This record gives sequence, structure tokens and C-alpha cells, in this order.
Amino acid sequence: MGHNRLNDGENAVRTFHRFTRILSGFTMACLALQGQSSGLDGKQNPGGEKPSHREPASHAVRHQTLEQWIERLAVAESRNRPRSVHQDRDGKYNYGCLQFREKTFRSYVEKFDLAPDARPEEVMDLIYDCAFQKRLAARMIRDNPENWRHWRKTVRRIGLPPVPAATPNPAASDASARLKLPNKSADQ
Repeated sequence: MGHNRLNDGENAVRTFHRFTRILSGFTMACLALQGQSSGLDGKQNPGGEKPSHREPASHAVRHQTLEQWIERLAVAESRNRPRSVHQDRDGKYNYGCLQFREKTFRSYVEKFDLAPDARPEEVMDLIYDCAFQKRLAARMIRDNPENWRHWRKTVRRIGLPPVPAATPNPAASDASARLKLPNKSADQ
């Protein structure tokens, strides 16, 4: 009889784990549906046509700001986790909430002079700063609206970024994204 109780306990554990796997699968399916522009946001695709596989749908969310789009991008890329690291099939790594590759990140930080006084290792510390990555992504898209292509697979799900308004003085927008290195002794 004691043996049956052990089996009953094992069966309960197995049932629990089976249920959590099903629930987890259901949750992932719901999250995937939420990330796609399938009309769940109350907007219909004009003509009921499916978006092209070559170009992402621009109808995903209308009247959103670039910053709102970048927030959606971060959720889709990493669930907005700043310490996220992912290795692609080509063996290269993507880092942070927007999943930047090191070469791309360094290139744009240097192009926009966003960390002029930073040593190379300090620049790589910034790759895990989600707010910095988001400011960098906004600057990239304002500089060239085609830069969404760095996230082309995700953009197929969330839609194109809104067309950014022209910035009258690009240097003014750069100032808010510049790195202000923290005093290391104050952090410890």
C-alpha cells in the first residue's frame, strides 16, 4: 500500500510537470501572437492581404513614436532583458536588450561619437545598458530610416518603425545619447 502512495505521488508530480509544459506552451503561443500584427491591436490589414515576406508590414501599430517602436523591438528581441546574450547560427553573439552584435554596436557608437572618452572595454560595458542601446537605435534610425534592417527578422513580426521626423540639429539629439561615465569609486 505504501508503494501505491509513492506511485500516486510520482503520478501527481508527473501530472504537474505535464500541466506546466502545456501551460508554458500556451503562454508562449499567446506571446508570439501578441508580438505579431495579426489584428489583435484592433487594426485590420487593408485588403486583408498578408504582409510581404520581403518587406515587413508597416501597418503593425499606427501612431506610435519611434521610442514606442523601440520598446516593442526590445521586448521582441530579448523580453527587454539587458544582460541577454544569444549566439546565432553563424557563431557570432548578440548582446543586450536589442541584441546588438559587437561590431555593429562599436561601429555606431564610434560613428555618432557617443562615448568619446571611453576605453574599448568601457564601450563593451555599454552594450548591456538597455537605455543606451535604445538611444543608439533611435539615433541609427533617425540617421538612416533603413537601419531597421539590423533587426529585419524581428521587424517582420512587429512592423516597420514610424518614419522619424527630421531632426533640425542632429548634434542636439546626440548630446542626450552621449555617454556620461560613472565614477567607479562611487559605484562600489
